[in-house]
Amino acid sequence: MATKEQQQNVWFGLSMFLGGMIVGVILVGASGISPFGKGQPAPSGQPSPTAPNAPEAPTANLQDTILGFARTVGLDEAKFTGCLAADKFKQMFTDEEAAGQTAGVNGTPGNILIDMKTGNARLLSGAQPFEVFQKNIDEMLKNPTAKSTDPATPQATNVVPVDLEKDHVRGSKTARLALIEYSDYQCPFCHRVHPTLEQMMQKYDGKVVWVYRHFPLSFHPNAIPLATAAECANEIGGTDAFWSFTDEVMASDNVN
Repeated sequence: MATKEQQQNVWFGLSMFLGGMIVGVILVGASGISPFGKGQPAPSGQPSPTAPNAPEAPTANLQDTILGFARTVGLDEAKFTGCLAADKFKQMFTDEEAAGQTAGVNGTPGNILIDMKTGNARLLSGAQPFEVFQKNIDEMLKNPTAKSTDPATPQATNVVPVDLEKDHVRGSKTARLALIEYSDYQCPFCHRVHPTLEQMMQKYDGKVVWVYRHFPLSFHPNAIPLATAAECANEIGGTDAFWSFTDEVMASDNVN
């Protein structure tokens, strides 16, 4: 049988061992690493997943880029920055996006080719090549009531009529057809199709009018600031300033 002194030594040793274990667990836990190998922090430079954030305000770089566009277009900088700060076009963006969705647009660019006399309309979704626009324009110029026979180009319905005084229009206001583009200034496919639509305007001068309507996608944080800037350009400099600003944005690689 162990003596009283031996028993005390055993208990002292056990208490020191357990105490060391407890202190070790506390110190390791404080470092964020589980002693059991679970819940390890993400590697350096890769933060742990968090809930998605709401779209952020324009960064300083985006603000500088927008002001650069405004200077290139020749806008009064004080008036332009004042217009941006007023933030007064959100309802317009909401209304135009809703109208596009009603007509069948579910992404950008959403292009609607419509005969402004008969209301016959076709939906050409995405950054289509020039030949697709040409084919549909030629068919509708030849027969204003012709329906599309291409499953990839469905008929568009419930299209909000073009208002030549309020809409952003480019080209002859006496044109028979209108190409309504529902677009997002941060959308790379909208950037891609822009030169195609410029080519369309050159070929069909006087026959097709180009109409720009807003469709800012929720996952593009720069879309609304850029759309607001375009509307400010329009407010200050009129139609020419709006389209010049739009051309500058669509030709830029600094807005995505």
